[in-house]
Amino acid sequence: HEPARFLLSGHRLQRKGFQQIIKRLNGRLCRDSHQWSYQATHLIIPEPLRRTEKFFAAAASGRWILKSDYLTESSQAEKFLPEEPYEWHKNGLSEDGAINLEAPRKWRLLRQKTGHGALYGMRIVIYGECIAPPLDTLKRVVKAGDGTILATSPPYSRFIKTGVDFAVVGPGIPRTDIWVQEFLRHETPCVSADYLVEYVCKPGYSLDRHVQYNTHEWAAKSYSKLLSLSEEIIADADTPDDEEVTDDLACQVCGSTDRGEVMLICGDESGSGGCGLGMHIDCLDPPLEHVPEEDWFCPKCTDSTNKPSQSTKKTVSSKSKR
Repeated sequence: HEPARFLLSGHRLQRKGFQQIIKRLNGRLCRDSHQWSYQATHLIIPEPLRRTEKFFAAAASGRWILKSDYLTESSQAEKFLPEEPYEWHKNGLSEDGAINLEAPRKWRLLRQKTGHGALYGMRIVIYGECIAPPLDTLKRVVKAGDGTILATSPPYSRFIKTGVDFAVVGPGIPRTDIWVQEFLRHETPCVSADYLVEYVCKPGYSLDRHVQYNTHEWAAKSYSKLLSLSEEIIADADTPDDEEVTDDLACQVCGSTDRGEVMLICGDESGSGGCGLGMHIDCLDPPLEHVPEEDWFCPKCTDSTNKPSQSTKKTVSSKSKR
């Protein structure tokens, strides 16, 4: 019964067109960003479907993941149509093989039935560097999916003693590492971050290749526990007022989390560039009059790629940054 709030994917110009339709139909929008928004109930994704942070988090959260046709045909009907015919769903994999196209509906129906996300009850610690996905993305997704990250750096002793379902261990850390040895001593399954990614995005496919240090037996026990918890039905929480729902991103200049519609987020749609920092257009030096059409990168990220300093507009597109 939550009020619909739309988060948009695609290129900047596509998103601008989607925004106009939603506003014309008196719909509500999340802040335009390349990151997940905890306010979102509907994610609109044009073709081709890609495994971005937005998709990963929307699936984990059990939210509607819809094709852009939903907005096009809603515009023609002059009202928001029923969502299910426009849901990203069919048997098989996406073009790049990264997504099981049954995932969006599977996790949405789970939330509809139980009131929680795909990672409900999961307790994890993170050890080492997270590269793909980056740590900040993993934090947002686990939170969206109703899991819990207990710690992202040592020491882990008190968490291990009280129960950890998975230790997400970064690449290149040997079995002889002191903390890996501690995980093994307490029979904590060690996995790569891709274990969580594919659990959400490719349900039904084997996760064994993402289990580390031969902890497959322990991983299977944690997996079974997660499946058991997924059937629990939690009491419906009151839907918070708009003022209480926040994505916790503040402008780096003024410190305010308000005015999300004019907050620029440093990054590109792929999530591979930028630092995720936020700034209001009128807090920039010099300020901007309008939200730019293209991806925006903060001055620090622009300088780090040896691009000319952006004084009036963001100047780095995702293609030129690569």
